[in-house]
Amino acid sequence: MNRIGATCCRTLTLLLLTFAGCGSESATSPKDSASDPKPVSMTAAARAAGSRDADSTPSGALCSFRFQERGVEHGFSFTRHDDMQGRERILEVMGGGAAAMDIDGDGWTDLWMSNGCRLPLSQDEGNTMGKLFRNHAGASWNDCSAVSRLVQTGFGFGCAAGDLNEDGFTDLYVARYGMDQLWMNQGDGTFRETGAAGLPQESEWSSSVAMGDLNSDGYLDIFVGTYVEESDSAPRMCPVGKPGIGAIGCPPAHFTGLADRLLLSDGEGGFADASREAGLADQPGKTLGVLICDLGGDAGPEVYVANDGEANALWTRESGSDAQSRTISVPVLRNQALVSSTAFNEQGFAQGSMGIAAADLDRNGTTDLFLTHFFAETNTLYSNFSTDEVLVFRDQTRASGLGPPSLSRVGFGVASIDIDNNGWVDLVVANGHTNDLTWTPEKTPYRMAAQVFQNQGNGRFSEVSQTAGDYFQREVLGRGLAEADFNRDGRMDLVISHQLDSSVILLNDTADAGHSLTLRLVGRRCTRTPITAVVTLKDVEPIVRDQLAGGGSYQAASEMEMHFGLGKESDSGLTVRWPNGAEQSLDHVPSGYWIVREGEQRAWSVPF
Repeated sequence: MNRIGATCCRTLTLLLLTFAGCGSESATSPKDSASDPKPVSMTAAARAAGSRDADSTPSGALCSFRFQERGVEHGFSFTRHDDMQGRERILEVMGGGAAAMDIDGDGWTDLWMSNGCRLPLSQDEGNTMGKLFRNHAGASWNDCSAVSRLVQTGFGFGCAAGDLNEDGFTDLYVARYGMDQLWMNQGDGTFRETGAAGLPQESEWSSSVAMGDLNSDGYLDIFVGTYVEESDSAPRMCPVGKPGIGAIGCPPAHFTGLADRLLLSDGEGGFADASREAGLADQPGKTLGVLICDLGGDAGPEVYVANDGEANALWTRESGSDAQSRTISVPVLRNQALVSSTAFNEQGFAQGSMGIAAADLDRNGTTDLFLTHFFAETNTLYSNFSTDEVLVFRDQTRASGLGPPSLSRVGFGVASIDIDNNGWVDLVVANGHTNDLTWTPEKTPYRMAAQVFQNQGNGRFSEVSQTAGDYFQREVLGRGLAEADFNRDGRMDLVISHQLDSSVILLNDTADAGHSLTLRLVGRRCTRTPITAVVTLKDVEPIVRDQLAGGGSYQAASEMEMHFGLGKESDSGLTVRWPNGAEQSLDHVPSGYWIVREGEQRAWSVPF
């Protein structure tokens, strides 16, 4: 992202596990917890004929968005170490991510933040580790990194969270410069690093990660996005006229991209590197964002990759064969980005793509894609008009109004959330430049304010950052962004990782927000973390539909839950289409937080 030349050109045109620790002696799997309250029956008579009309009034007429910062005074204190030396080396300017995940099954979403270290790696003393924070009812957090034994060292970037071994507890994969790390949740608030068979041993730059069942065998696989070839000890530098510097890290165009990796689960705790058999090894890119979801509506996953300054990739699956005499089925991946119109913007240009948001923004029943981009480029909205037979997208950036406000920003992390629970999904973008160009005649901004875009329900968005809270008036170097309902008040919250400054939790304090429904899906015949599961609310027009996606944003992992704004309605019927194609129907689910298990005609309420 350090694009000094390109920028100027564009500008011209636990010790105590039960209290202070991370775990609890009574932590149980949410699938079989004996402490679950009584279920709510979903066998009542169906809703009377007719549809509930969604509120078609532009959301700006309903209420104003508002977020409140939470930080040191509430126990959340984290400043990432990127060994920022002012030389703007490409390794030091990319920042890191965050994982929002419930580590102990108590229903409260905890937080993990990736960290960097001193460069070169040979000088790393291991004292700048990633940090894990336990959530205490959304009111306070405590650093439980030491007792959790989750010791991420080295230069960490993105992460992905999911139940890899089907034991009911969320595991964590950490992308690093050098060898990645896989941390298995022990179910007692602690983690164990595993050198699982098949994990790549080469030292390269992994950026973002996503999980999903890519060969439909019932186990989560791992797609690792890799960035560029770079040395930590002899970084590539380019001469500039910056006073007192002489040279800074070269822009991405000077580097060679790397091929992404596909790690397939063997169902026994190991993974097979199937990158070559799947067709990835000979197609390098410069990956910064990875998303796994069903874009075509056929229950099968696609992988969308945001590349930096190169054509984006959209990988679809074809049936493959067993790899190297293993019994693991390897899908053959085909890049359909060009034919689906998701490789370039509508002008035919590759952009500096970083973050990805996936949601049905126009409520036509398909998942749209929103990408964040570099300075003097617009962020891009790809609206989805796909069918079961063909993937079709259309660049709707100009029509949506999302283009002009992003030209003066460098966008990284992005969230697609219904901020006021009116049924229309809004957007939040974390911004911040990679290069300090304030010394140039153009005085390009370095730190930048984050942005909030309100969905008007008619295909257009309005920027409402100025009234969304004090945080959105501050200029920072925003990078990773993850979403979750941290205080379980039915409104979606955020965590944003910064460079140079302390990271923040943003609690959604929007007044007059509507009712909401939050679902945690538990697969049984499919993967327990059912990536690509689709939930549709009954009797709502326009349609309200969402799916559980793997990855997305920028180097971040959002909580594996599904959130629906209900507006003035206090309950809703819903249908679930699981990744294996099985369908499930529930009637009259009240607003609140619910666990839905595959095959059960009832939902389980979780008390807080």
